[in-house]
Amino acid sequence: MVFKTLYRDFYRKEDGSTLYFSIAIMTMMLLIGGLAVDVMRAEHQRTQIQYTGDRATLAAASVKQTESAQDIVDDYFEKDGISEFTPTATREEGLNFRRVITEYETGSSPTIGTFFIDALGVDTLPTPAAATAEDGVGMVEISMVLDVSGSMGWASSASGNPKINDLKVAAKEFVDTLLLGRADDDTTFSISIIPYSTQVTAGEALLSKYTVTNEHNSSHCIDFTADDFLTTEIDSTVEMQRTGHFSPWTDSKKIPARWWTRTCIEDTIVESDGSERDSNRKILPLSDDADQLKDYIDGLLASGWTSTEVGIKWGAALLDPETRPVIDHLVDDNVVSTDFSGRPHEYTEESVLKVMVVMTDGANTNQYFLDPDVADGASPVWYKTDIDETIRSFWVHNPTRSGPKYRRLDYNNDGDLITDLGWTHGHGTDTTQLTYQGLWDLVTMRFASDELFGPAGLGDNWHSSGWNDHFSRIAWDEKDNRMANICTAAKNNDVTMYTIGFEVEDDNAAKLMSCASTDAHFYRVEGVEISEAFAAIASQINNLRLIK
Repeated sequence: MVFKTLYRDFYRKEDGSTLYFSIAIMTMMLLIGGLAVDVMRAEHQRTQIQYTGDRATLAAASVKQTESAQDIVDDYFEKDGISEFTPTATREEGLNFRRVITEYETGSSPTIGTFFIDALGVDTLPTPAAATAEDGVGMVEISMVLDVSGSMGWASSASGNPKINDLKVAAKEFVDTLLLGRADDDTTFSISIIPYSTQVTAGEALLSKYTVTNEHNSSHCIDFTADDFLTTEIDSTVEMQRTGHFSPWTDSKKIPARWWTRTCIEDTIVESDGSERDSNRKILPLSDDADQLKDYIDGLLASGWTSTEVGIKWGAALLDPETRPVIDHLVDDNVVSTDFSGRPHEYTEESVLKVMVVMTDGANTNQYFLDPDVADGASPVWYKTDIDETIRSFWVHNPTRSGPKYRRLDYNNDGDLITDLGWTHGHGTDTTQLTYQGLWDLVTMRFASDELFGPAGLGDNWHSSGWNDHFSRIAWDEKDNRMANICTAAKNNDVTMYTIGFEVEDDNAAKLMSCASTDAHFYRVEGVEISEAFAAIASQINNLRLIK
């Protein structure tokens, strides 16, 4: 009974019950505190090693460095007082780059002894570090896809200047940022300029290296199909449809029809005073001549509708390695510098950066296609002009008419009727039967309908004769689909896509943002802000080429 009483009293007694628990907690706190101290010491050592290693690796990777990579790394670690932790340095070099890797061999990574957690059997903690740095000239291939549609001639709502003038300033500064101050033998950059409006004029020299139909040689554009926008390449061996050289939907009566009314701008532009000059509307392929590029930009003129997707298609093609044979032929013809033989480089080639800069001031609009039945072959029109080219004489043949079947009409260069000589039995002497392309090269389709075919009984006027049905068009929705496809194809090939929306509406801004590589690669600007956008892109290109 006494034993049970003592046991019960002991069981119920609470004095000193937390002592053992407190000892256990304090022991754990000491271990955790010691662990923190040991980890902090290890992290301090690791940070010091990493910091020294980063600086040493960057110095050793410089293309201007003449010392061996290991000697440079050794020197950095010795001067920082941690020579015992010097890593092994290896250097890789190529034509356009130098890369240095500093790392530790397996089992030799730095460690630090522990003060507290060795009681747990952990004598050391690892302090791993490694670094890789690359410097290089790096080849940069750039396509500048620039909107030169009619709206670019309008005044900017922000600056009051014609928008194309703001563009010229920005584009020339972009060229200077990338090209000025380089050594004469520095071929880092190649820049192609692709102006676009209703179409893209490739130019005779460039288009001659492709396989195209030969209905005419008055201008040099291509009618791409929807499938063509699924890929960045343009196969030079597959025949493509040359764009019909005609002026749709215009009331201009000038003879010859003015250059700015064409679906495809001619290679040579006839100014209002009759003088001719090389068209700055055709593609300027692969150049690093700053003066040439800036002179070309200065000559840009605004006219036409908007086909951003066609501009991007050509911009992508001039970055695609499938275009290399075309460029090599242009090198042989002295159109492109010999420095660019063998370009564009492969997409997978190391130290090559491919960039496209797409600028537009509006949404896609219309593009026109001449129907095959009036794209080639003989027209019902015979023609001649006097020696001074002041009287333009036309004979229009109507084979279904009874009696005389040729209607003769004389016009001046302004398209005003001088004389309607009525019906004759023949087309006169020293006349030429115009092909359809010859006819469209001379007059607008509206003029042919109202002033030639109508009087000859081949149709009453433009709208009732059916002549406005002899061409087709694709409108903005289909063009937007094509633009989305070619942007995707370019990005899939690792082309860095920058887009600039110059005073654009919200809907078009969204499309341009989608086309860009990321949202941050899209710039929405007004007025002279366009210069800031081009400057920011140039700065990024200069930085990207060191880490690509």
